[in-house]
Amino acid sequence: MTPNTEEFIEMFGDINLTLGMLNKEDIVNKEDIYSHLTSLIQNTDILDDAIVQQLIYYASKDMRDSNMLREIRMLAGEVLVSLAAHDFNSVMYEVQSNFRILELPNEFVVLALAELATSYVSQSIPFMMMTLLTMQTMLRLAEDERMKGTFCIALEKFSKAIYKYVNHWRDFPYPRLDANRLSDKIFMLFRYIMEKWAPLASPMQTLSIIKAHGPTVSLLLHREDFCGYALGQVPWLLSQYKDKEIDFHVTQSLKQILTATVLYDIGLPRSLRRSIFINLLQQVRRPCCQLRFLISTLFLELAAHSNPGELMEFFDEQIRSNNEAIRMGILTLLRSAVNAEEPRLRDHIISIERTVKIVMGDLSTKVRNSVLLLIQTMCEKSYIEAREGWPLIDYVFSQFTMLNRNLEKPVKTNFHENEKEEESVRETSLEVLKTLDPLVIGMPQVLWPRILTFVVPAEYTEALEPLFSIIRILIMAEEKKKHSAKESTALVISTGAVKLPSPQQLLARLLVISMPASLGELRGAGAIGLLKILPEIIHPKLVDLWKIRLPELLQPLEGTREWG
Repeated sequence: MTPNTEEFIEMFGDINLTLGMLNKEDIVNKEDIYSHLTSLIQNTDILDDAIVQQLIYYASKDMRDSNMLREIRMLAGEVLVSLAAHDFNSVMYEVQSNFRILELPNEFVVLALAELATSYVSQSIPFMMMTLLTMQTMLRLAEDERMKGTFCIALEKFSKAIYKYVNHWRDFPYPRLDANRLSDKIFMLFRYIMEKWAPLASPMQTLSIIKAHGPTVSLLLHREDFCGYALGQVPWLLSQYKDKEIDFHVTQSLKQILTATVLYDIGLPRSLRRSIFINLLQQVRRPCCQLRFLISTLFLELAAHSNPGELMEFFDEQIRSNNEAIRMGILTLLRSAVNAEEPRLRDHIISIERTVKIVMGDLSTKVRNSVLLLIQTMCEKSYIEAREGWPLIDYVFSQFTMLNRNLEKPVKTNFHENEKEEESVRETSLEVLKTLDPLVIGMPQVLWPRILTFVVPAEYTEALEPLFSIIRILIMAEEKKKHSAKESTALVISTGAVKLPSPQQLLARLLVISMPASLGELRGAGAIGLLKILPEIIHPKLVDLWKIRLPELLQPLEGTREWG
């Protein structure tokens, strides 16, 4: 006797024992029994037909028994749905026999039908017309809040199942059915709920309608004759943004609707787009990370599939307010959009840079940190344009020195708190400089040679380590280009409005900074490294002199170390 056969016999005996216990009136152990059965059924490929029929009988009976504890009835319903994997038609027949026209059904019968629709879409679709016709006669009979909520759950799951069929009908193993007949019934059910239940719904019932709203509107959008009505229901959904307990579900439904508009290539009216923009922007300020992430993905979809220029205009308009939360929300959304590298947004790099510049005078530490993080992402993703980009780099350095300037101002209260906030801005700006890759497309044109303006002023001393690293990388890249250039590439040429340090100032500063190199200070080592490769960049005539004089100058500083 093989182990598989032994296991089968053991399982068979286990189920028979369980059936015997279900036959008893004692309900004390039924919760454990149904929990065990669900696991057993889901992990068994083959069940004897007679056993399946008995389990269907007991599970259906207990699921509908109002004397049973609610937890037991729910578990019995789970067992019934699990049995559909072994005999779908028998389970569907059992449930449908308790779902009759013009009779208010048992709550758990409706829930079982809804779960069958989403768990077994292919098998459920042929029964869907009959189910929807019957359900249509029941809505007027529902007065209890829980029963109304149950019908909303059913509408949600039926809509999801039909939506899947509409968009993937070729994958189903039977001739194509008329999906319009199904969506006709969904439309009637949804319209009744929105007209009769939604205006007077309790918070709990409203949540059920919200969850059904997205899947149902998404389904109706595939019909040109229902499209106008479906989009007309979106303002109601947006108006539900008022309770942190349901805002996530509102956003989920909105995301489903927007996904459907992309799938069916439906353009949203401008007024509706703007209303969506405003509501989402208000929500992105919420502390819930999951909600913020979901809203960020929605804005990305809007940027990708609507008009990115219109979205940037909206951001530009809103960020001009002095509202800290709105500004931070926009900066956060822009950072997410840039990080996602949406191709259509790349055509609006200058608009993004100009939007950032609007808030560069904001003194809020939160806004300043958000600006710095956005600039960091823009640098990483090559969203810095040569003509408009330099002020953003200059802003990073200015924020590094802002700490001392702000703390010098008299502050009546919260000095230590202000100091801590200012230090966070300084740390963020330093981190941006440390992670900046000067060779990302477009960055050399932005940085070179203006980056040298930060070498000499004393207030940037603490930032010299990443600064020297940036300069060194740029010089090495410039040296490679120099061999193919016919004219000098000295940095004192073509600086535009930026005043570069003189060769004497640059040399003196680097010599002073290199003094601690012998003590192992990285800043000093970086200065020595630059002194070794800078001569022609500072001035072409220094090259020959450098070869003679530089080793004499550096010998006391270097000791036995090698810097480069």
